[in-house]
Amino acid sequence: MRPFPIVSRKSGFRPSFYGLRWTLRSAMKIHIHRKGESFGPYTLEEVNGYLADGSMSPRDMAFHEGMADWAPLAEIPGVVAPGDPAPAASQAESPNRSRKGMFIGMAVGIVAAIVGTVCFLKFGGGHQGGDMRAALAGGGGAANVSFDADEAGFNSTVEPFMNTHCLRCHGPEKDKANFRVDRDLTTNFLDPATKEKWGEVVDVLNSHEMPPEDEMQPKTDEVAQVVDWITKQMVSAELVRRDGAIVLRRMNRTEYQNTIRDLTGVDYDVSAFPQDPAAGGFDNNSKSLTISPLHLELFIEMARGILDRALVEGSQPEKIKWRFQPEEGEGDRHRIQLGKQRPIVHGAKNRKEGDFTVMHHDSWDLVPDARDFRVFTEGEYVIRVRVGGHVPERAAVVTGARKALEWRIQEREKKNPRDAANRRKRLPEDLKHFETDRMYDYGPPRLRLLVNLGGQPKTVADWDVDAPKSAPKVYEFRTRFSTQKAGIKVKYAYSIPSVLENFWCQTGETFARPEAWLDWFELEGPMHESWPPASHRQILPESPLANSDERAYAREVLAKFMRRAYRRAVTDAEIDEKMKLYDGVRADKPSFVEAIKIPLIGILASPGFLYLAEPGTGQNGNPRVLTSHEVANRLSYFLWSTMPDDPLFALADDDQLLDRGVVLDQVDRMLKDERAAALTKNFAGQWLGLREVGANPPAKDLYPKYDRHLETSAVAESENLFAEILQHDLNALNFIRSDFAVLNERLARFYGVPGVKGDEFRRVSLPAGSKRGGIMTHASILSITSNGTRTSPVIRGVWLLKNILGTDPGLPVANAGDLSPKVPGIDKATVRKRLEIHRELPQCARCHDKIDPLGFALENYNAAGEWREQEGFGWKGRIQTNDPKINAASQLPDGTKVDGIESLQDSLMKQEDLFLKCIAGKMLTYAIGRELGVADLPYVDEAIAKMKENDYTLRSLIHYIATSKPFLTK
Repeated sequence: MRPFPIVSRKSGFRPSFYGLRWTLRSAMKIHIHRKGESFGPYTLEEVNGYLADGSMSPRDMAFHEGMADWAPLAEIPGVVAPGDPAPAASQAESPNRSRKGMFIGMAVGIVAAIVGTVCFLKFGGGHQGGDMRAALAGGGGAANVSFDADEAGFNSTVEPFMNTHCLRCHGPEKDKANFRVDRDLTTNFLDPATKEKWGEVVDVLNSHEMPPEDEMQPKTDEVAQVVDWITKQMVSAELVRRDGAIVLRRMNRTEYQNTIRDLTGVDYDVSAFPQDPAAGGFDNNSKSLTISPLHLELFIEMARGILDRALVEGSQPEKIKWRFQPEEGEGDRHRIQLGKQRPIVHGAKNRKEGDFTVMHHDSWDLVPDARDFRVFTEGEYVIRVRVGGHVPERAAVVTGARKALEWRIQEREKKNPRDAANRRKRLPEDLKHFETDRMYDYGPPRLRLLVNLGGQPKTVADWDVDAPKSAPKVYEFRTRFSTQKAGIKVKYAYSIPSVLENFWCQTGETFARPEAWLDWFELEGPMHESWPPASHRQILPESPLANSDERAYAREVLAKFMRRAYRRAVTDAEIDEKMKLYDGVRADKPSFVEAIKIPLIGILASPGFLYLAEPGTGQNGNPRVLTSHEVANRLSYFLWSTMPDDPLFALADDDQLLDRGVVLDQVDRMLKDERAAALTKNFAGQWLGLREVGANPPAKDLYPKYDRHLETSAVAESENLFAEILQHDLNALNFIRSDFAVLNERLARFYGVPGVKGDEFRRVSLPAGSKRGGIMTHASILSITSNGTRTSPVIRGVWLLKNILGTDPGLPVANAGDLSPKVPGIDKATVRKRLEIHRELPQCARCHDKIDPLGFALENYNAAGEWREQEGFGWKGRIQTNDPKINAASQLPDGTKVDGIESLQDSLMKQEDLFLKCIAGKMLTYAIGRELGVADLPYVDEAIAKMKENDYTLRSLIHYIATSKPFLTK
């Protein structure tokens, strides 16, 4: 099958993509936004089902990738609001489209149909021994080609149970939560909405939420029989509907960037790509990774840019090395001569000490810079900054504060002697803030390096100046420069919280705070370790054919590049197709390099590169065992989020990657590699929600201690905890509670943990009485589960249910509403009291009764993650003497009483199976790139058993997944 054409000698690289519309519509995923939270994505059929049963409202705001902005759900084509007629058949596309665009759309659809052919999974046991093919292929039998509802089981077991325990509240007379067992629970499990309802029934029965405590309780064996019947029906329906099928999976933008880096040696910026939507909690889910005309345009455009950067011609560009002395000038009129250029060198209004510019605090007029220059050659440059630091002791802080307070008193005496006398009496009390607050236990000064290219600023680095001013250090950073007009800035970035006691004096030159003593900064580049650069040699390797037979060399280059780009063996026919592109342009191109770029662009924009293709299905409906090359791809994109390396390619070529021992050896090798950091960033970052940190930060006036350094450190803390548990084979239950934390100096200062110096993260034993330890106590989690101005026990409870206990509380009912601001005294009510009022609404109580107790237990942590004993109602949230104490006590749905973080952790530790099921299910979802179904639950149970056999380590979980049937078959 020939892939769709991407190059036309007549029209270049701008094909029409309107032919893809039918593909996009059929794969439309709809996201719902309600009450500040987003849900989904859902298929059109699921949305219509939820509208029919009242779980969604036509007024809910919705979005899918074909829209420019959010809009009411009722405005989306195909959505049927209650009472609307059924949608008519979709209108034919406009005939006014190019034939080329039509062909592209059809060709992409055909490629997707072939490459995306999938098979369903069946139950299988553990895998032992060497070659795993026999075990993986077993347990099949004939495929289920139809779904036969078990009406007899329903009539004898389920219906009597429902009539006895459910019908009174969820039947014709009452339909609590807009749910009726006689209407909504049919035996048609092939219908997604019906299957979803039955899944909710299983959840509430297993969690003992239903029947309510005040109703007659069924016997345990009765519940088990009902749950077993539902589960078997759901599994059977999943296998028939192929819910477990892995559809054609496009690389997400992180995988694309990493793969381009390893394939070409070019680290390319992919921020122009649209954000990939998540499904099942992860953005590598095959069903959500659709492709749009914008994607295709960008893939072609970026392929050209990547190759223009990777391949070079001519001699090595001459380096420049320009040093800037910021103490030389203070105004924009000060320029220096650099060849024919005269850039501005601005030392700003900072204090000068000999050859040093002393940076004391941040202000618009205190930023040293060099600007109004251009480099001659685009490329990678090094910026070096020579700087030292001075960190004052607490005594100097108090002395400086005393001088500032006395100066203020003297100024007051001139205007109001009586008021000045009162202030002099309060002087010792005013000084207590500077004597006791830990914000003055300073760390080293911090700087930010910025580059401006063509008027667009970019932060290159933030760093701590850990060298003393007596022995300045040269700090080196790499960044890319274009030939646009450029500038470099060095900005003060150490933040002291601006509070009532110090806002008026902390920026005064006499106030003691960390100072950066800047000597000079310089620019050198473009940097090339060799010429031609490694990226050029990686794509165009040395060969005798390069000089003797140009066309044969082109074929050799394309064959090697395609094999690595497609991550499999390639056929002569595939190479021939790309050679046609080369032959078609060679006569028109001035050089071999320019000609070879055309087929290389074709490769980088082809489905073979952009998709992780696993074509073909098993026989008789059984799962197909993956080839060794497909296993290599799954391993590398699971653990590294990038293409296989040479050792994996070699093992795949020798067909050794279906040997259990070889796979496990490769897993251990890959986890030691620095590329395994991608597993931490992409899996842990999405599981824990770390990508949301900073999206709605705590308000600066209410939480002044929260700054950019704390924010980045908070994310790094959670990532480093995951890496610590993984790389050192620690018990995964340390996520719930641990006697250590992984901290840097900034976080340790915020948490009140002594003895931590430096910006690097390290494992720290927590002191007795510390309120830290475990992921729930991290500032990252506590800030994203707040709303920016106050804590949110609801969001925190939902986070714990989803990410620790693996329970989805579901969408709030459409008419839940917010707490009315007109309730008398609500402005002075605690968060807990607000929610108690909210739970009085019957439609809200069912969900909040299981959500709120978990969130209440975390109320001692404010919206920035700082520990507190009282809820503040003073000016800007300041805590006053009579403000209410935090009440963190509550009762979980199972009757367990918790009061604060320690008892909450005790309770969660007793539910270790739920946590292990959660993390095992999420990691399996991430590894195979699809959401799990009921048919996958036995594999999750096997994963839990393997973890328990191996000290609860994440490594044992990864070992199991990498040798499991879902991972090695399709």
